Amino acid sequence: MESPDLELYPFWEISSQLGFHYAFLEFNEKYGKVFGVFMFGQPVIVTSDTEMVREITVKSFSNFINHPSSALKNRPFDKGLFNLKGQKWKNTRSIITPTFSGSKIRKMSDLVNECCDLLVGNIQGDGCEAVDVSRFFEAFTLDGIARCAFGLQVDSQNNPNDPFITNAKKIIFGKTFQWKTMVAGLVPPLAHLMNFLDIKTVPPDVINFFSSVTEEAISMRENKSAAEYLNVSSGLSLRSSTPYPQDQKDFLRLMINAHKLRDNDTTGERKRAEDVTDVHNRLDEHHNTGYFLDTKKDNPQLTKEEIVGQGLFFFIAGYETTSTTLGFIAYSLATNPEVQDKLIQEVDEMAPDRDSVNYSSIAKMPYLDGVVCETLRLYPPAALTNRICNETFTCKDVTIPKGMHVLLAIFSIHYNPEFWPNPEDFDPERFSKERSEGRHPFAWMPFGAGPRHCIGMRFALMEIKMAIVRLLQKYRFETCSKSEVPVKLGTRNVKPEKGIVLSVIERK
Repeated sequence: MESPDLELYPFWEISSQLGFHYAFLEFNEKYGKVFGVFMFGQPVIVTSDTEMVREITVKSFSNFINHPSSALKNRPFDKGLFNLKGQKWKNTRSIITPTFSGSKIRKMSDLVNECCDLLVGNIQGDGCEAVDVSRFFEAFTLDGIARCAFGLQVDSQNNPNDPFITNAKKIIFGKTFQWKTMVAGLVPPLAHLMNFLDIKTVPPDVINFFSSVTEEAISMRENKSAAEYLNVSSGLSLRSSTPYPQDQKDFLRLMINAHKLRDNDTTGERKRAEDVTDVHNRLDEHHNTGYFLDTKKDNPQLTKEEIVGQGLFFFIAGYETTSTTLGFIAYSLATNPEVQDKLIQEVDEMAPDRDSVNYSSIAKMPYLDGVVCETLRLYPPAALTNRICNETFTCKDVTIPKGMHVLLAIFSIHYNPEFWPNPEDFDPERFSKERSEGRHPFAWMPFGAGPRHCIGMRFALMEIKMAIVRLLQKYRFETCSKSEVPVKLGTRNVKPEKGIVLSVIERK
């Protein structure tokens, strides 16, 4: 470490005692916005300085373009956007970017609304005053991924033995993924051995299942087939949604046709014109999101393995983050009834029934936006993001050596009273137009920052907002004797340790 005044602290000791997110808050007070820790025996710089974050993620992005490498070579996960590096990442992201534009996601709002039907019905049918809302939101999110990513109609709440559901849960809840990743990080020689033996973090039968599902689905779409079943190599079958109408806009279909979309949208001008009413456009203004739109590629198409990798990455990146955020929103509304009353009033005025809930209507609901943004500030699903330094670089009087791992402390930024007075209070009005003016653009970054920010941001926000609006049309959330207030977060992530138990009361 070239900065002699930068002290280092053991990361896992910090994490096990307080949870790294709270520990880093304390370190900010003691040692400032930039300090160091040891992670897997390696020195790491941690920063919550917003100007330094902007420098790393935007202004000097080419010097911090990559995330640190995983010790394990785990196909097809290594084909997911998060794990790609350099020009390969830029090429792939430029191909996929039009797929995630507001205009494309807007066309998926009907699919999300169908998943909301199941969510509303399942909560209504539970019939208990004390409800662990987390399990309903987990089922809703899984249904949404199946529907919008793969075009498959499943009901994970009522059909838990559906092969798609059982295989998806092996990825999401698999313990082997966690311990193998931990061992590989702590003992690099073992990672090399695991790679040599081709030991995967996810069971091979699960990878084969999703690979087969994707290949069959691609074949059906390319052949313009309207088959009712997907016959996969494992002998299982999945009933498709409508089945596979040619105009259905799921992500799989859009990725198959991504080269066609990009041919019509190489400059980004069309994207900006289509998304002019998108409430989330302001999030793009300071993040150089046009970085990859001018990338050229001789054959701008994704291979089948790359499409499988993106689909599996969709599970990992989208499942827990979305379902956990929905749980925290319900908790925040239950513990702040005056906020819930105001949001219900906006819902009744602007989206009073099922068919009025869509991409456009939720984009016109400012208080809903404030509730969601404030929840993501208090409980960011990704409390940290990271970069690797390509060449020795000096920023804010700190020299970052080549190869240094840099952690961007999102949680610490979100609790900085410099930007957020009384940061532990839940106050959606922070995101009103008047109070947002003049605030540092990197003071709120639950989806990361710069060209490598979360590509699924618009979809996640649409899914979250539609679910909350549909639920508040019929119900309100209240605390009960079994509710944990305040909610206790885990030490390894910003997630409730014991779920979120609330009363779901039908509105009169």
